[in-house]
Amino acid sequence: MKKLILIIFIFLLTGCGKKTANISSQYILDTINEEVTFDNAVEEDLKEQSVAERYGISPSDIEDGVVYYTKDEDKSDKIIIAKASSKDTVENIERALSSEIIGITDAWRDNEEEIGKIEKHMFKTIDIYIIMAISDNVKMIEEKFDSCFK
Repeated sequence: MKKLILIIFIFLLTGCGKKTANISSQYILDTINEEVTFDNAVEEDLKEQSVAERYGISPSDIEDGVVYYTKDEDKSDKIIIAKASSKDTVENIERALSSEIIGITDAWRDNEEEIGKIEKHMFKTIDIYIIMAISDNVKMIEEKFDSCFK
């Protein structure tokens, strides 16, 4: 009887482990856009070869992804959301997005206001989901991102 109770207990513990929802990057962006939008915005599919390569990401490393940014030349606002194809590719995507932040910092180094915003960027990974955001509203973006996994 003790063995049966132990087996049931172990089963319940492993069965109750929190698993990340299977959601799309587009769903996450749509959730963020309920509160945060950019003027003159462009949205691109990160799974497209040319878009992925622009950000140093191999399309095979991602299941899906989206890039959302403003075309306004005086703003650095950008959100990149990627859903990795596996846990093994998360680090590759994180590395590529870290390089993107460095590139954006270099490009805007002479604009004090935008550099301040870039320095306060958001970069977060939850399971196989990675987000990088540059905006005046990074706290709200982070809250909306987190809410997708609750």
